[in-house]
Order: sequence, then structure tokens, then C-alpha cells
Amino acid sequence: MAAEDVQELVMEVYPSLGVNTALNPAQLPQGSQRRAFDACMRSINTIGKRDGSAPVINDAVPSAISHLTGYRTNQTTEELYAVSANTLYKLNVDDLDAVTMTNPFVTPNVYSVAFTDATSASVLFLTDGGSVKRYNGTNVANVTPAANDPNPAPPNGLTTINALGIKYCWVHSGHIFVTDGSDTVYYSKRYTFDYFPVVQFERWVRNNDIITGPGITFNNVCLIPMRRGWGFLTGELFDDGVTANGFSGNRFLNTVAGNISPRGMARITYPDGTETIAYLSDSGVHEIYTVTALSTGDRQYATKSITENKLDINEFGFTEAEKKAAVVWFDQDRSQMLISIKRDTTNYILCYDTRNSEWYVWRLPWAVGALEKFNGINYFGSATKLLHAFSTDLYSDWNEIGKTTGTPVDFDVYSGLLSFEFSGDSSYLHYYLVEAQQFPLKSSIDVAIIYGSGTRYDVEALRNTVFIWGVPGWDVAECANLDYTDLINNAKRLVFHKKAKYFQRRWRNNRDEPVIILREKLIGSVSGRL
Repeated sequence: MAAEDVQELVMEVYPSLGVNTALNPAQLPQGSQRRAFDACMRSINTIGKRDGSAPVINDAVPSAISHLTGYRTNQTTEELYAVSANTLYKLNVDDLDAVTMTNPFVTPNVYSVAFTDATSASVLFLTDGGSVKRYNGTNVANVTPAANDPNPAPPNGLTTINALGIKYCWVHSGHIFVTDGSDTVYYSKRYTFDYFPVVQFERWVRNNDIITGPGITFNNVCLIPMRRGWGFLTGELFDDGVTANGFSGNRFLNTVAGNISPRGMARITYPDGTETIAYLSDSGVHEIYTVTALSTGDRQYATKSITENKLDINEFGFTEAEKKAAVVWFDQDRSQMLISIKRDTTNYILCYDTRNSEWYVWRLPWAVGALEKFNGINYFGSATKLLHAFSTDLYSDWNEIGKTTGTPVDFDVYSGLLSFEFSGDSSYLHYYLVEAQQFPLKSSIDVAIIYGSGTRYDVEALRNTVFIWGVPGWDVAECANLDYTDLINNAKRLVFHKKAKYFQRRWRNNRDEPVIILREKLIGSVSGRL
């Protein structure tokens, strides 16, 4: 073939999209990754290493941390609390201190909600599978049922409710709601946490279904997660049965995708302000959204999958028990929803970014059982019995507060199958370029190109450390123009000259180093045949 018949082709990619295991690998959109381990989107149209983590306390608590919550004990001070075994702990600088447990928790499966009553007194209302409890800033104790109101008001049914073993609690329209995980919920007098009139309950009776977690206020209704679907409660309030707009239950969303995990749901917000309720079901992750009827203004509630055509949940092999133990949490500041779920010995976090509606898969050295943002820091409790925190300034998961031993975050990203043509003939990849951010500390990227007959793997093919006088690491450093608003490497051509029908690119950094990739380019030529 004459030289003039060779057609050069350039493929430039902004790698902002996440992992896609649902589509076939030859049909992934440009920027999608076939594998995206320990990655996340930093700024728009970039991909980088996820945050590392480190413990924030010196001494471990007796058991794994099962619950985290922030609670404001007065008008000015909010504090972070953790549950381990049968005790509530308060974060005090670099330790978790046990609070006084007048009544220890029955199980570590604790749920909580902050509540202010009609007298402006604040409590942290807690459920643990036994009698309902409260923390008042001093001690945790069983809630003492209030005395019955004078006749003819309905008597207080809290003693009978406690005997059921209450699992979940939440607040809606000024009432505390509780359930034992059957098909029934009970709710207090408005702005009261110790009086549950015997007439104030609702049931959701359908297909022998059960409630699988705390309810969530969404727009003007209360959504009730159930194993085979979702129920919802309408109305505004119910005080001793006297109201023109009382609660009405036993209504259901038109969906068969039920909620599988008690901690497997979260309210998420998209950049355009749209709010949905995301939850883990048997078949993947779904979200509840609303559609407003133009004629009446009424809201219609519907569900849709946000993993379909993106993430094949079945390929992980999660069992039903593993899904039931999953924890879902949304970080509004980072626009990320995290789903922590353990598979055998691998501790996954499935990260969903609402800015581009893409998924990334994280792996941590330990199972994460609780997450909470407090004072701008993302805390999590793990099987290590320590309280940890994620940080953008960390690139490893450290084992102790002093950061002496740890596991580097293993950034490992594969593209889909790349092809310059689909003709049955091979193309030629001549050059490969990567544009990445530079850092004033050691940073490098391994690059591999997989082609028809082999793989070429270049360790530290890209070195993105800024050359700074007096700072170690000159052997891997490059000059940078500090007048740029951002430090960007001078992308150099990596020479390949490989022939294949398909190519696949791999980036990796399993060292204690930062990585942010902006875009990439493949330069090659086609066979010249149609």
C-alpha cells in the first residue's frame, strides 16, 4: 500500500465518564471506562484517584462502629456520636468517649433522629430493637411513657409498642414514627416523643410485605421502604384523631423494585436541584422521582433504575445477605452517593456522581458500616473499631492516626475496546498522549496499551511532579510554568507503533501519590481498506 494511501486518524478523549460493565466493551461511549477502580471525577471532564483515609482516634472501641450521627445538644454546639456494641460514644478530639448508659442498647443496630418537642427541649431519639430510648446530652435511657391524657383522649400506647421491639424511627410533620419492621407504623402526638396514642398507627397490607427501614419525608408525603415495593403516607398531621387533613396510609407506589437494606437508601440532589430517593434493590440501584400533572398540579411518584445500562450489579455476585447489610450515604458537598457493600473478602464502595450520573468502584481495606459528614469532614466507622475520615490530601488508607502503615489507594482504570476502524483489517497505533495535572509532590502514572498480540506496560510513563528547588524527587520531576492557573504537564508522545484490530488502555497508580487525568489522545492510521 502506497504511503499516500495511509490515512492518519486522531482519537481525542475526555475521560470524565465512569465504569460501564453493562454495555459490550466495543460499544462504550468515548470517555467510559470498562474498569474504574478507586477513581472518581474531580472537576468536570476529569478522572482521578479517590480520597485516601486515616483514623482520627487513638484507641479502638470494643466492637465495629455500626452507626454515626451528628447531634446538637444546645443551640450552638453540634457533636459527633458513634454506636459500638451496646454503647453510645462521643467524639472528643482524638478519642471516642462513652456516654452514661442508664439503659444499654439491646443490639448495635441503632437508628436515631434528633427531635425538639413542644417545650423546645431537644433529644436524640434512638431505636435498637428493644424499648425506644433517648439521649439528652447526659445519658441514654429508655423513654418513660407520659401519663395518659384525661378522658376521653386516647391513652398512651408506648408500653405496648415497646414490647414489640422497635427497630426504626424517623420524624415526619412534627411526629415521631416508629416500627418493629412488620407492616405497621406508630406515631406520637405532634411535637411529643413520649406519648403514642393507641389510635395513631397505620398499616401497609399487601403481598405479606414488611417495612425494611426508616421512612423518608419526600415533598408532601412520607415514603415507607418495603421489601417488595414502597408504601407512602399522605396528610399533614394527626392529633388525637381530630383533623381535617389527617394521615392516610396503606397506599403504594406502582413499582416492584423494593428496598432490600435498612440503611440502603438516601435522598440525593442533582446539580439542577432535582431531588430523588435512591435505594438498593434486588436488581440494582433505583431512585424515586416525581412528575407533576400540569392540569392539577398533583405529584405522581415513579421509580427508575440508575444502574441499568451502566453497572451490572450481578457481576459482583452479591448475595441477598450482603445486600441487606449495605449502607447508602449521600455527600451533598461532593455530589457523591456511596454504597458500602462487602463481597467475601473485598470491601466495595460503589460511588455514584450526580454531576455526570456515572459510577465508580472503590475498594477499601476494611468494611465500612457507617458514614456521616461532620464539620465538613467525611467520617466513617469500620470493622477496625476505629473512627476514620476521608481526605483529599491522602492517597493511602492508613491503619493508625500516626499514618505509619497503610495501603496505597490502587487507582486502576481500563478503557473500553478502542478501534480506529471496523473493517476486518488492523489499524496502527503510533502515538499516545495523556494530559494530567502536576503536583508539588511525587506523582506518576503507569500506562499500558493492550493490543492484539500482547501488552506494553510502561511503569511511571508519565511523571507529573513539579520541579521545585530544595524539594526531593528531582529524578521524577518536570519543569512547570507557575503562571498557569493550574499546573498541567507538557504532554509528550509515547511511541508505540503497534498493529491490532482493537486496543485497550490502562492507567494505574498503586503508590502513595495523587492522580488527576484531564484528557488523552491516540494517534494512528487505518488500513486504507473499506
